[in-house]
Formats: sequence, C-alpha cells, structure tokens
Amino acid sequence: MKALTPDEIIKILEMHKRWLVNPKDGAQALMKHMDLSGANLEGAKLQKSVLSGSRLSRAILRNANLIAADLFAVDFTKADLTNALLIRADLRGAELKGAKLTGANLQEADFRGGSMILAGGKTVTFQSTDLSDSEMDDVVAEKANLQGANLSGAHLSNANLAYSQLTGADLSGSHLDNAALVGANMEGCDLSGSDLTGADLSDANLAGSNIKDCNLESANLSGANLEGIELNDLQKASVPSATKQTVAVISSNLKAKLEKHYVWVQTNGLEGERADLQEMNLSNMDFRGKPLSGANLRGADLRGANLSGAQLVMTDMSHCKLANINLQNAVMEGINLTRSNLSNADLSEAIITAVDLKGPDGKPMGKKWPANLAAATFKGAKLCRADLTEANLIDANFIGADMEGAILKGAIMEDTRFDPEYLPKAQASIKS
Repeated sequence: MKALTPDEIIKILEMHKRWLVNPKDGAQALMKHMDLSGANLEGAKLQKSVLSGSRLSRAILRNANLIAADLFAVDFTKADLTNALLIRADLRGAELKGAKLTGANLQEADFRGGSMILAGGKTVTFQSTDLSDSEMDDVVAEKANLQGANLSGAHLSNANLAYSQLTGADLSGSHLDNAALVGANMEGCDLSGSDLTGADLSDANLAGSNIKDCNLESANLSGANLEGIELNDLQKASVPSATKQTVAVISSNLKAKLEKHYVWVQTNGLEGERADLQEMNLSNMDFRGKPLSGANLRGADLRGANLSGAQLVMTDMSHCKLANINLQNAVMEGINLTRSNLSNADLSEAIITAVDLKGPDGKPMGKKWPANLAAATFKGAKLCRADLTEANLIDANFIGADMEGAILKGAIMEDTRFDPEYLPKAQASIKS
C-alpha cells in the first residue's frame, strides 16, 4: 500500500478542487489503496473523491466535505470525522471502530457490507461497517443504510437516525438517549443493555428486537411495531402512555430564570440574566408571546409547547425536540434551529428571516445574521405564509410539510428536500 507525502496530498487536493469547479481543469482525487494514516485533512474538499480501500486510521478529517465520496472498505479506525459531511457517501465495509463522528452528517450514507475485486482478480468480502465504540453524539444519519452494522457501545446521544435502515444491527450497550429514531426500521436489532432514555421511536419497526435490560425511560413508542417483543414491568412503567397531554406547570425556579431573562431582553443585557435552558424538559409548557430572544434552549425538549407569537430573535433552539410545537406568528429572526426535529409543528406566518446585527451602542452594523434551519426536520409541519427570506435551508427536510404561501426569497437550498410537486414553486419563490 503506497504512502503519500504531504506535498503529494496537497497537490491532489488542489487539483481536485479545480476539478470540482471545472472537470476539464484539474483532476479528480483518485486515491485507491493509499496509506493516509494520521494524515491531516481537516476541512478538505473531497466530495466525489475516490478513496476506496485506503487506510485513514487516526486521520484528522474534521469538517471535511466527503459528500458522495467512494469510501468503500476504507479504514477509519479512530479517525476524527467530527462535523464531517458524509451525505450519500459509500461507506460499505468501512472500518470506523472508535472513530469520532460527533456532529457529522451521514444522511443517506451506505454502511452495508460488500465485495471488492483486487488486482489479479481476487475478491475480498467485507462485513457490514464496524462503528463499535465510536463517538457519534449529535450525528445526522437520517435515511442512512446501517443494515447489519456493528454499533455496539457507540455514543449516539441526540443523534438523528430517523427513517434509517437498521435491520439486524448490533446496538447492544449503545447510548441512544434522546435520539430521533422516528420511522426507523430496527427489525431484529440487538438493543440489549442500550440506553434509549427519552428517545423518539414513534412509528419505528422494532419487531423481533432484543430489548433485554434496555432503558426505555420516557421513550416515545407511539405507533411503533413491537411484534414479538414483551416489555418487562419496569419498561412498561417507564414508557409514557399515549393519553392526551395537558399543559405542563412551570416551576418556580424556571419562572425566576424567565423573569431575569425578560429584564435582560428589555435592557439589552444591561440588567437581568440570559436564560440558559439548555437540554431542559419544557414540553407542553405555555410560553405564548414571551420575550425569549437570545435564550439558550439548545437540546431542550419543547414538544407540544405553545410559543405562538413569542419573540425568538437570535435564540438558540438547535438540536431540540420541537415536534407538535406551536410557533404561529413567532418572530424568529436569526434563530438557530439546526438539526432540530419540528415534525408536525405549526409555524404558520412565522417570521424566520435574517436579523440586522447591532453593535453595543444599539446602532446597525450593516451586517445580517440569517436564520439557520440546516438539517432540521419539518415532516408534516405547517409553514403556511411563513417568511424564510435568506434562511439557511441546507439539508433541511420539508417532505410532507404544508408550505402554501411560504416565502423563500434568497434562501440557501443546497440539498433541501421538498415534496416533488412543491419543488417548482420553491424554485420560483427563491428567484422572486
């Protein structure tokens, strides 16, 4: 296996960068069966590159772009792929044991097994991808094909695995707390000893799965296929019933935090204190018309909450559970909703545009901060007449959403998904 020098790697990357702009100028990165162990490829633009059979163990690939790359049977053992883009990448037979994939985007990536023909005609068969003990917290792997993959002991807290294919996968001892597994096919999975606390398993197929010693506390199993599965008494007691939810009571401690935040907003930060509600359970609470601009709600559970008419300018609501939330007429300029699940949310007539930044003196700085909806899910959501002017919609999923009259002028829509019948309207709207 040939090893490449740093100079050779830099030259290949530069030629590939030119090739991406114009295939006649430059050359595609073809690095099959190369030894790139420990190479520093942080931020590298390697979309559509070919790295099949190469060794990238302990390589640094943070923030790298590997969209649609050929990564068949690549050795990524203990590689750092934090926040890397691996959308639609071919990862069949790849070795990712102990790899860091925190915040990576693995949408529609293929992790199945496969076969490779080597020089001389010899065929080598690879098993499904080994992701055991890997760090995958906050990973986006919606619709990924992980059939038969080894994810034992993997850290998948807050991961988005909605509608993924996990048939026969080994998830024993894995950490799936607060993970989104909506509609995932998990038939025959080994979930023994796994932690699914607060996970959303609604409409998932769990038929024939092994859930021995699996922690399902506060997990959502509504509509899930549990054929061949018998919950023990502890699991039954920990799974919430499907009864209609009522408005939750706001505790005195939370009220105190909110009061300080309201003062902080009114005085432009001179008094009071910014509300830090990160990862708090705020489901079904009533925040109608409340001034929550600038609050930190990252990772919070706001399912079923009412924030209609609320002020949410520059609020961090990334990685949140926002299913069934009411955001009608909310002012959401510059909001961060990246990787949040807004399935069945109501955002009718919400203002989700860029905000004009102001300096400490309150005067405009001449810069805008767009609303960030990257990789957010809006399945079944209502966005009627919502204003998404200049919003970042990269990898956002609007399949099944009602977007009648929505404004998308100047929005960034790379790999954004719409219903086929709405796509022409979206393209027309962004140009108008």
